Amino acid sequence: MAIKDKYTIERKYITNKVARPRRKLTGGTPSFLVSHETANNSADAHDHYSYFQNTKLAASAHTFIDDGVILEIIPLDEVAFHVQYQKPYDNQRFGDDSNDDAIGTELCRTGNFAKAYDRFVWYHAYLCKKFGINPTTRIANHKSLDPERRSDPDSWLNPNGVTWKEFLADVKKYYDAWDGNTNVKIKQPTKTASAVASNPEKVLRKGSKGEAVKDLQNKLISKGFSLPKYGADGDYGDETVSAVKALQKAAGITVDGIYGPATAKAIDSYKKPAAKATTSKASGSAVVPYPGKLIKKGSRGKDVERIQRAVDVKADGIFGSGTESAVKAYQKRKGLSADGIVGPATWNVMF
Repeated sequence: MAIKDKYTIERKYITNKVARPRRKLTGGTPSFLVSHETANNSADAHDHYSYFQNTKLAASAHTFIDDGVILEIIPLDEVAFHVQYQKPYDNQRFGDDSNDDAIGTELCRTGNFAKAYDRFVWYHAYLCKKFGINPTTRIANHKSLDPERRSDPDSWLNPNGVTWKEFLADVKKYYDAWDGNTNVKIKQPTKTASAVASNPEKVLRKGSKGEAVKDLQNKLISKGFSLPKYGADGDYGDETVSAVKALQKAAGITVDGIYGPATAKAIDSYKKPAAKATTSKASGSAVVPYPGKLIKKGSRGKDVERIQRAVDVKADGIFGSGTESAVKAYQKRKGLSADGIVGPATWNVMF
């Protein structure tokens, strides 16, 4: 069997317009690749499909890989939100934003690392062959594009005995032998995923940063504890403290905003209740569903006031040029289409 036939790819595309904006990549095809890892010890590829099918955050990736499946959830000719737009390093290296010109691929932490890693390597070689991408110079780790906040996928490769340099070398091996047989030796991991995952950071608190925080934030969101302003950004700030306190109060344990063993046990066993109205920090009033119409320059009323408070401009209820500029800046920060118009995607991220 040729290497190119070693694995099959499952395609199950999300329909969520917040995570999948249905915009085409620059030129219709990617010119480089970005590698990630999920920082979630308990979610496989299909779990991530479910999460991004329902998230209200403008965040996503094209493909998720675990030890049993390569799952594409966004078509490879479309935009996904996997690197923040305001980061300059992708533009400096590749001449464009990652979301607009690259495929984002996530390695899942669940199951057998060696099997997942082999699929991860193979899939990168597949993309390089499919799109004519140089595997030596046109693959970036998320860490290099957002070094202030991110350490992936090294954060999962390294504990399992694989360096970023070794990963790139393995992709090149599969790429070079693509039409040959599968008797190609790649890096053999020195640990298993289950061994590494059994020892996560035990205590997190305000000021903590990194993948363990991102993992906690994803869990909070999945359990219904909203992080509307920053999402799973890997930074344990006031918003995360408030969400942890809300979880602790709901679970009937000590409310201190610190994530320790008791809180870890509580979040794993917590059952998400039926949806109910919550309070938005931006508006100071009960959250209401998207009003069902585009809100843009020239619009007036209470919904405009709500938006103005969310983007920190004078809440006079009149959608003028100043509000439009503030909305565009907000959309850009959140990885949304920066058109200055508040539709369902922008509304759901704001509130």
